[in-house]
Amino acid sequence: MYKYGISYYKLENGQRVPMSGVDIRLLSPGANWADGILLIETETSGYYECYIDEEDCGYYEVWDNRGNPDGSFTGKTCIIGKLNARGLQNDCIYGNHILDGVITGSKIANEAVSLHHLNNSAKRPLSILQYEKQDQNQGVGNISHKTPADPLEDTIIIHNLSDVYNAVPHVTLSNQCNCFIYILDVYLEGDTVTVTLGIGYNYDAIDIKYSIMAIPII
Repeated sequence: MYKYGISYYKLENGQRVPMSGVDIRLLSPGANWADGILLIETETSGYYECYIDEEDCGYYEVWDNRGNPDGSFTGKTCIIGKLNARGLQNDCIYGNHILDGVITGSKIANEAVSLHHLNNSAKRPLSILQYEKQDQNQGVGNISHKTPADPLEDTIIIHNLSDVYNAVPHVTLSNQCNCFIYILDVYLEGDTVTVTLGIGYNYDAIDIKYSIMAIPII
């Protein structure tokens, strides 16, 4: 259990005079005045306090009835106990407030973030996905040394990726011809990645057609 207290006073001839009899309540943003948590004055001291259970902890607005008998926001807020979701107001957290590595997977509960929590820009991962794409027009056959490779002569196709990589990327292959093509090897030498494709059984393909996509692992 937590206790929250606040003092009300006014200055008269340079002296602090307690303001007694004020109706002060704690409201969650959007809550009604009638549902606020009432602060009780200690005798006529101008000091008001309330107790908050663990499950009711979080962010509150301080309201009183000085300007409006039905209560109005004083401009003061408070956080009692642990910060709850209502305490995270728009634009309250900036990039320089979060250190690298401070948020890990173990700190995010299962199903804590779902699609309705994300704005439209965050729901378009393919539009911001970094990748490199090549097709048969960048591959070189191991026997014919042709580009595109010859499916009737070659057994291997070599692709040297253009981008610079710090680690072996994730590579996918999309085959678009009647010839079995598969990823034989992906290896990194320095900052250059080479993708080796194998040509398997050729059903009736005369021209080879496919594409590969490399996605950097960040």
